[in-house]
Amino acid sequence: MLESFNDWSEGLNELKDTVVIFIDFAKAFDCVSVPKLVAKLKRLGICGNLLSCIECLLTQRNQQVKVGDTKSISRSVMSGVPQGSILGPIFFIIFINDISNSFPTSARSKLFADDLKSYITLTNDCNASNVSLLIDCVSDWSQAWQLPLSVTKCNWMFISNRSIPVMLSYSINDVNLLQVSQVKDLGVMFDSKLNFSSHITAMISKAKQRLFLLKKSFTSGDNDALVLAFKTYIIPLLEYCSPVWSPCTVTDILRIESVQRSFTKTLSSCSNMSYYERLCTTGLCSLERRRLSADLILLYKIIYKLIDIDFGSSLTLNINSKTRGHSLKINTIPARINTRLHFFTSRTVRVWNCLPDTVVCSNSIASFRHLLSTANLDPFLILSHDF
Repeated sequence: MLESFNDWSEGLNELKDTVVIFIDFAKAFDCVSVPKLVAKLKRLGICGNLLSCIECLLTQRNQQVKVGDTKSISRSVMSGVPQGSILGPIFFIIFINDISNSFPTSARSKLFADDLKSYITLTNDCNASNVSLLIDCVSDWSQAWQLPLSVTKCNWMFISNRSIPVMLSYSINDVNLLQVSQVKDLGVMFDSKLNFSSHITAMISKAKQRLFLLKKSFTSGDNDALVLAFKTYIIPLLEYCSPVWSPCTVTDILRIESVQRSFTKTLSSCSNMSYYERLCTTGLCSLERRRLSADLILLYKIIYKLIDIDFGSSLTLNINSKTRGHSLKINTIPARINTRLHFFTSRTVRVWNCLPDTVVCSNSIASFRHLLSTANLDPFLILSHDF
């Protein structure tokens, strides 16, 4: 998702529009053609006993339904990969992984399990007709490999800062695709201007509902137990994919922080304390600082190649830097619009370049986490302790 948003925000920054196609496969895991999957496995060099074992796993399978003590007639499973297994998703990824091989060179594609999005940035050399070619390639691949599309669930988005709508339309198999102005992709909601306000609102609402259930479910007033439950059940909701949507406005930061602020205020031993004092007492830190730490930890993993995320020229080391500071400074690229200015690379690089050398040169992720927890990040936080 970060790679996608990097491309889209970079396009907006350069006054370029992007057309994104979201593809949905119908009953994807159930419709994989076993003979065609085996053929792809052979093409990858899998053979001998391993291939025989895989064929035995995928063929001669039966299934039946049990309701109470009654069972249905056993039926043969003619296609699909075993769901609920470790190998099932791997087989599906192998099956679908070559779908983008025939796409136009101007198209970039991102796949996660059975979710596919492909996009083309419109330039002078690449016009909207290339998007139709891309859609035709998807349709042709679907028919050739017998993995049907759920056309009614496929849609497209026009990412642009234009105030005047552009009249475009696309179709698959003579069915017009729905144009959407807002979409939920891998659990993150955003609109055609790459705004995450709706996602933040839905996330806060869900977190408050779960916090209400948490308070109803716990009869114990033990602060340590409640704090542990908060960390386990609430914080993951508030931090899922935060490097993608991390807010930049005071309003959104306050809204998110209000969830933790409300929780700490209900603790028996913290009722008469300031928010900062409550955080110190419970061993928590502000959600804004946690998001910043998550950004920096992810950046550390990228720089030290512990994770493979391609930002292209958006994230390059400044090897010619002669200024004071550490040796792993990153080039800062000017941003014309706020969407790009507050994107992961731009907002995180500013902080990274100011960290002490002892922190950025940590020899392990565990060491980096520990040193980062002791670093002074207050100058880079919008909220004060006692807001």
